[in-house]
Amino acid sequence: MEIVRLKKENYDELIGLLNLVFTAKNKKEMDFEKDLPKMCVRDDEHMGRHFGVFEDGRLVAALGVYLLPVTVAGEKLLFSTVGNIATHPDYQGKGYMNALIERAMQELADIGADASRLGGLRHRYNRFGYENCGRMYQASFNEHNRKCKFNGVGEDVVIEKIERTDLETLKAAQALHAKCAIAVERRSDNDYADVYASMVAWKNVPYAAKKNGKTIGYLCANERGDVLAENYAESVEAMVEMLCAWQKRVGTTVYFYLYPHEAEYIRLFYGAGEGVSIKAPCHFKFIRWEKVVSAFMKLKASYTQMPCGELRLGIEGYGVLRLFVDETGAGCERIDGAADIVLDGLKAARYLFGVLPPECTAEASALAKAWLPLPLSWNLQDRV
Repeated sequence: MEIVRLKKENYDELIGLLNLVFTAKNKKEMDFEKDLPKMCVRDDEHMGRHFGVFEDGRLVAALGVYLLPVTVAGEKLLFSTVGNIATHPDYQGKGYMNALIERAMQELADIGADASRLGGLRHRYNRFGYENCGRMYQASFNEHNRKCKFNGVGEDVVIEKIERTDLETLKAAQALHAKCAIAVERRSDNDYADVYASMVAWKNVPYAAKKNGKTIGYLCANERGDVLAENYAESVEAMVEMLCAWQKRVGTTVYFYLYPHEAEYIRLFYGAGEGVSIKAPCHFKFIRWEKVVSAFMKLKASYTQMPCGELRLGIEGYGVLRLFVDETGAGCERIDGAADIVLDGLKAARYLFGVLPPECTAEASALAKAWLPLPLSWNLQDRV
C-alpha cells in the first residue's frame, strides 16, 4: 500500500470523496467547500496537508493533518488536527484507515507537534493516544433572563453582518480574537482571507457589534441565530451588551460557549442565564506533555489562586512531570526521579485535563484537587 501526499490537482477528487463519505455518515448533505473553507483551497499548500491512498488510479481513502499554532497564556504551542478521515464505501475493510492514521502519527513527529486533536469515536482513537478531555460550557440566555438581569442593556448596540470585503471590521474582530488567552493563529494577511474562512466555518455567519461606530465585539451564528459558534468582546460589559442586543434581535433562546479560563464571564452568565452545561470539545493526544501542561498551569494561575507546592506525575512510557506553583509562578518540567503517582497516558490526560475532577480518574492529593483539571478547551471554529 502506497500512501502519498496530495497535490492541488487532487482537489476535486478529495472534496468529492469527503462529501460522499460524510454525507452517508452524518445522514445529511455535506458540502466541505462551505463547511471548511479554511481547508478547501486549490493549491499545493492546503492539499499537501492531506494523505491519500489510490487504487486503480482512483483516490479511495484520505485524511488531513492540519497545523494549528496556538498561543496559551503567552506561550507558543503547536497543535494539529488529524481529521477528515474517509474511506470510500467500496474499499472499506482493507486497513486503509489504520495505515493513514499511522502515517499521520509520523507526520505529527515530523512537524514537531506539541499536541493533536480530533473528533470521532473515542475508543477507535484511544489506541493512538487520543482521549476525550478538555472542557467547554454551553450557556443559554433568553428574553426573560435579559429583561430580569439586564433590562435596557445593549439598546444602543448595532449588530451588522460582517461582509467578506469589510477589511476594517475583520481587522477589529481579529484583534479581539487574538487577545484571547487561548488563541489559535489566524493569519492576518492583507485581505484577511484566513480570518474570514475561520469565521464562516460550518456555515456560520459573522456579525459585528458596534457602539458609537466602534466594533466592541463580534460573534459567529448559525442560520437561525440561536447558536453561537464563537463570541468575543473587548470587555465583560461589552460582551453583555452584545449578547443582549443579539438575543433581542433573534427573539429566542440563544446558546453560546464559554471556556474555563473565562471565569468572569462564567460567574456572570451562570447567575444570569437559564443554565450552563459542560462537555468535552474533542479528543486530545499530548506529545510534549511538559510544554503543554506548563502553559495551562500558567493560564490557570492567571485567573485563580493556586496553592504553592509540587506534584510529581509519572506517565508510563514517557517519564515524570513535575508540576509546581511557587513564588515565581506556575509551570511544569520533565524530571528524573520518583513520582507521587504513575498513570498510563489516557488516564494522565483525564487526570490533568479531564471534564471531571482528578479524583474521578485516580487517587488525588489535596494539591491535585486544587490545581486540576487544567483549563484546556477548544474553539469550535478552529477544529481545522
